[in-house]
Amino acid sequence: MFDEYVETFRELTSEFAVPEGLVIAYIIVGILIAIMGIAAMVLRLLVFFRYTKANHTPIKRSMSGIEAARYALDNSGLQHIKVKKAGFIREGLFGNYYNVLTKTIYLRSWLGKIDKRESVTAVALGVQKAALARLCEEGDAKTKLRGNLSLIGIFGPMLIVPILIGGSFIDYIFFKSTSIVSTVCLALDGILLGVGFVVTFLNIPVEKQANELALQMLQEYEMADEQELETIRGVYKAYILQYIADFILEVLRLIQWLLEAFIRSKRKDS
Repeated sequence: MFDEYVETFRELTSEFAVPEGLVIAYIIVGILIAIMGIAAMVLRLLVFFRYTKANHTPIKRSMSGIEAARYALDNSGLQHIKVKKAGFIREGLFGNYYNVLTKTIYLRSWLGKIDKRESVTAVALGVQKAALARLCEEGDAKTKLRGNLSLIGIFGPMLIVPILIGGSFIDYIFFKSTSIVSTVCLALDGILLGVGFVVTFLNIPVEKQANELALQMLQEYEMADEQELETIRGVYKAYILQYIADFILEVLRLIQWLLEAFIRSKRKDS
């Protein structure tokens, strides 16, 4: 039976004038994307468990997330940076984040809420976002670039498959074959993947730098003791591992897009 599958595969690749190696590579990358997708999901669960456990651990300094962020900003001379609780939609899309355009820190208020909770997680993430704001205000190029591209980085991956399917659907309905529409959609996907690649690539050094600065601020401003700092390091580390998995996944998606482009070019030539 396996031989029959191999023979069918060879007939199909021969019919569309696509090299077998190219198609095999495409299939392998697809499998790797599925595996890394599962790994990324496992690491998100790790973040969730560490986040939740530390969010149920009271902080001895008795500060909420908003208070901790405000305190860290004021001590850094950044009184102009605003700190607010995230609204329902904003929180669902972005979670805890610093908006570099409006110079505002938004903290969760309903899902894993930390805005008013006096917990280790609330202080850890409030100060971490203050550290991101401080890096931007100090002119760190990587942090500012990541902030400016973050919207495309978040929504881009969600649009890749719908755009590709939409282009193919239009081709099938109106042209009955591959045309300029699907080619343009593929190019648009490439742009989204490129921006997503830059954002996920920057996530690792930017977040690591912000974590280190946040730990420094927590110690310098005496906002957490050594035991609490150790818990905070564990939360930060889980996020970094998740960012690494997301980056690998983005690299694989970019490779898959390149293979898709090569395969389409071969079919067009035939």
